[in-house]
Amino acid sequence: MNPGTAGLGARLMVRALVVAAAAVMALGFLGPEAALLVAVLTVLTFVLLWARSLAERSREGSGRSRRVGAGERPLPD
Repeated sequence: MNPGTAGLGARLMVRALVVAAAAVMALGFLGPEAALLVAVLTVLTFVLLWARSLAERSREGSGRSRRVGAGERPLPD
């Protein structure tokens, strides 16, 4: 088993629970259309964060150094 996949089932279950909870709250407060929108936007957020973490991992693994942004200090070697 790949070390990156340890706990994958638990993470997916928690994220599904967060999506369901957000949709149920939106359903109660705003109605069915808003509940669907909230659920879709929550899933999209999780997917974008996952894609960003994959990109960061591949960048770290390729040997390229991380660019320092405004207001950040470079990490010591």
